[in-house]
Amino acid sequence: MAARKSLDLPFSHPVPVATLHGETHLVLRPDETARARIAAMLGLHAVDAFEAVLAITQANNGRVDIEGTLKARVQPVCVVSLDPFPQEIEAPVAIQFAPEGLIERMTKRAAEEENEDFEPPDLIVDGQIDFGAVVVEFLALELDPYPRKPGAAFAGGDPEPARQSPFEALLALKLKDGEE
Repeated sequence: MAARKSLDLPFSHPVPVATLHGETHLVLRPDETARARIAAMLGLHAVDAFEAVLAITQANNGRVDIEGTLKARVQPVCVVSLDPFPQEIEAPVAIQFAPEGLIERMTKRAAEEENEDFEPPDLIVDGQIDFGAVVVEFLALELDPYPRKPGAAFAGGDPEPARQSPFEALLALKLKDGEE
């Protein structure tokens, strides 16, 4: 199954949970080929540099906490000029994983306590966590869906947003229905 996952993901670094004890430190630096695959998947012109420094802690109950920082130098494509431009990203990484049984117990307890803010940990699948997939997901969350190169402007300037008062909207609806 790990071979299939690495084909689907632009960057994969699976680690069996059984090998994690106490606190483990992990530094991930995808090579040039992996960075090109990450760029293609995320719609970037390029990923020039990418590093994630993670501290991984496994609790006695099987929960795995991951905290750290990712740093990347990417080249998104400007939605105005269609030119790539450099962008520096630095973001925290914080996520929890747990086995299915623990997630079920945590979810049940949160429901009993009526804890509406409870967010269950992600599921540990096949006894391993793919740290490569985790850091690529965190990078994706940091990207602007409509990247704009500094100073880029539409020809004729940015369009003014249409402003209509609520009363004008109601009047338009009345007139549409044939009332005055």
